Amino acid sequence: MQLNNFISTIRLYLPSFIFISNFLLISCRQYSVKEECFHRYANSDHHQSLSEWIHRKNASHYTPIAPSYQQALLKLQMEGLTHGTQVTSGASSCNARRLRSISSDTPLRERALCNFEYVLNYNPKRIPAALTEVKCSCKRPSVGITKNHVFECEPLRYQVRVLMFDDACNTFNEHMETISLACIPVLELQARGTSDTAESFNMQPIQADIPSK
Repeated sequence: MQLNNFISTIRLYLPSFIFISNFLLISCRQYSVKEECFHRYANSDHHQSLSEWIHRKNASHYTPIAPSYQQALLKLQMEGLTHGTQVTSGASSCNARRLRSISSDTPLRERALCNFEYVLNYNPKRIPAALTEVKCSCKRPSVGITKNHVFECEPLRYQVRVLMFDDACNTFNEHMETISLACIPVLELQARGTSDTAESFNMQPIQADIPSK
């Protein structure tokens, strides 16, 4: 009798078990693109080379993620790397005067609507240990440019794959690090009023009749 009950129970829950197993298998599956050299290269030394390459740094090149305009970054002492250190020079305060003339050679940081600085995101227990990210300097763009406060400045965040070690650097795990790579002007979540928003985009009210049933 007990055996029959056991068999009946198995038959009852077997479809659900198969469904869950297939779902987990599909969710955990790693898809490979055969054209990629990662899957075509026969040796395994590229893992070590990549790890050393993205972690390598000196006084002027200390992060694998950096602005193309390298002249904007300050040189740092390798012995004194600190999380949150500002690594750009020049004034980018909210009250700083804008350039009177802009050319194709003007750095992007000086042409941006939202002022920003580059800062160091540093964690010695991470590979790569040093990452450069953007920090917005002002809550809003210059009033002289936008003419009102409908816009505000927000960081544009990305997720980067890194390796995170324990305190003794004996074990590691895969980790997603969130960093800011830009500071962009966006519409405020709560503008001061509908009239400000409408005037900013030259919006005109349209009379609309209530639809009949």
